[in-house]
Amino acid sequence: MITNSELKYIKKLERKKYRNLYSHFVVEGEKVFKDFFDANIPIYKSYSTKKIKGQNSTIVTYNCMKRMTFLKSPSNVLGIFSTHMKKTPPLDKKVLVLDDVSDPGNLGSIIRLCDWFGFENIVCSKKTVDCYNPKVVQSSMGSLARINIFYEDLNSYLSKVSIPVYGTFLKGEFVNRVTFPSKFVLIFGNESNGISKSISKFVSQKITIPKRSRSVIDSLNITSAAAIVMNKISNQSFKC
Repeated sequence: MITNSELKYIKKLERKKYRNLYSHFVVEGEKVFKDFFDANIPIYKSYSTKKIKGQNSTIVTYNCMKRMTFLKSPSNVLGIFSTHMKKTPPLDKKVLVLDDVSDPGNLGSIIRLCDWFGFENIVCSKKTVDCYNPKVVQSSMGSLARINIFYEDLNSYLSKVSIPVYGTFLKGEFVNRVTFPSKFVLIFGNESNGISKSISKFVSQKITIPKRSRSVIDSLNITSAAAIVMNKISNQSFKC
């Protein structure tokens, strides 16, 4: 069984201020839970509707899980893990920078893309949505456990970077014509406003995704754009 105090604690973790206060966040779903557990992320407590091998989860009923869950339909396992951010972002490695990305689903999908295409580090602006938001955790599908994420003042961070900085814009060099070095920074901007003026000054080369001349679409969803650009970079790496 779960106590009322435990239930209240879990529900508090839906809000950023309590995740920051307690340094805990919620993971739901057996596969996602396993990804965090296998990555040795410290676990505070877990609950499940059935016995899970190698786990000492508190067994609860399906109705209890319905009261605990942040999802539309409850899963069979819910875990409370400790936040695990590293303190200092790298200055001389391949890094993805996110300038005020606000949608949780977009951030989760980008984290998953980074896991797929080998971007191990993401530096987020202070206004970018919290990576421990339940919707981010769910849409990243466990990739959050394997990606290093930092929240920084981007002006301060980028002023210290000496490697090439690429920014995605509506106008720029076609990404399929760009040769990327082994170490670089790649910036994606806010879903509506793109890369802010204060951050664009750090960009050493503007890049864009070519489109068919007859297309009336003026832009792509950020996750679609990220997938296309990362795929181009990945293909280049395989050719080297």
